[in-house]
Amino acid sequence: MSDVETLDLEQAIRDTYRLWNEGKREELDALFARMGPAGFSIEYVGSPAVDGPAAMEAMWREYGGKCSTEAVEVIANGTEGAAYVANHLQTEQGVTILPSLETYRIADGKLTVRYYHRTKH
Repeated sequence: MSDVETLDLEQAIRDTYRLWNEGKREELDALFARMGPAGFSIEYVGSPAVDGPAAMEAMWREYGGKCSTEAVEVIANGTEGAAYVANHLQTEQGVTILPSLETYRIADGKLTVRYYHRTKH
């Protein structure tokens, strides 16, 4: 059996948020590689998908240490999962909570992550 076949996707999704909050970038990268051994992409819905490692680098630079995540609810069925996340962004005015819905899908060894965030109107 491959790692993906034995992967507990719900726990893996929860672990992504834990590792992010703990500042463990290398472990987070390793987890994404385990979830998507054939690669992964990240899409902010409404924008084109981006190569996963490049997207993570940009996200880490922008939000690492400034935004913690709270996985309010995680549901996984087979090779697909979703999370309702409260992102706690530290700003000069204090902490702002930004909700997001985040989906994970593994197909043919590739992980596709999609983030649904509110856009400013």
